[in-house]
Amino acid sequence: MRRGLLCLLGLGLACVLALLAFTVPAHWQIRQITPDLPDWAQLDAALNTPDGPVSLAMISTAVQTSTFGEIGHPGILLTWPDGRHFLIDTGMPPEAAQAFGEPMELLGAAPITTYGAVATQLGVAVDGVQGIAFTHLHNDHTDGLPGICDAQLKPATVYQTRLQREKLNYTTKIGLKALDVAKCPRQVLTADTVKPVPGFPGLLAISLGGHTPGSTLFAVRIDDRSWIFSGDITNNRQSILENLPKPWWYSTLVVPEGTERTAVLRDWLRRLDERPRVTVLPAHDTAAMAAAGLPVWPSAVK
Repeated sequence: MRRGLLCLLGLGLACVLALLAFTVPAHWQIRQITPDLPDWAQLDAALNTPDGPVSLAMISTAVQTSTFGEIGHPGILLTWPDGRHFLIDTGMPPEAAQAFGEPMELLGAAPITTYGAVATQLGVAVDGVQGIAFTHLHNDHTDGLPGICDAQLKPATVYQTRLQREKLNYTTKIGLKALDVAKCPRQVLTADTVKPVPGFPGLLAISLGGHTPGSTLFAVRIDDRSWIFSGDITNNRQSILENLPKPWWYSTLVVPEGTERTAVLRDWLRRLDERPRVTVLPAHDTAAMAAAGLPVWPSAVK
């Protein structure tokens, strides 16, 4: 009995050590990625443009409730005065969402609820999407891309920062597959700290690191209100406001994060959010998006 127990403990320890060895290169890499962050004056000046977007909306593709809270999988649709759209993240089609949610069910989560792929929900409006970008390259953010590109008469351009394009790890290579099979062309943003997205005035990209090597923040201003989409630096808005880290096992074993960097980013995001008419929204917190007044497609698209 004792010998059997020792064998099980030894096997468990060996599995943990093997997992740690597998993640070490990704942990080393992410800790080296600490791009400069703009101060508010830089960000405010870059957002101050008269021809920026006029509306935004959330397109929810799936949502799942667990002991960790509600996790949504939306895309954020921006619209310019001439009717052109830009999409931040693409969520997942139903079959991909079901596959993504099944492991969470083993941990006690409710079955995932799906609402349809972004391309399906947009219908004929999908042709108005001329630009697409990702807060990071995890497949729950990228899997909706091929369906969008396939549905368009003229495929949209996918914009990426240089870090997102060039610095990958084993978690982002999975999400990159959607970009590789999609028919949409890609373009790299080459500016420094604050990266304007060409052709879409008022839309800014900022490299973050922390969660993945290519994690990227997007910021826009509509009617004097600044919206900041921070990706998965945190899974919910409350963690920004209270500076709460993710569970250690998640940042160590599930997704190798630079925890010192994510702490810096949480503090920076909180200070941005404290400014008047500025709202920071993590990618999965659809409840916070709704509470902040972010409309659901297609109600607010002008």
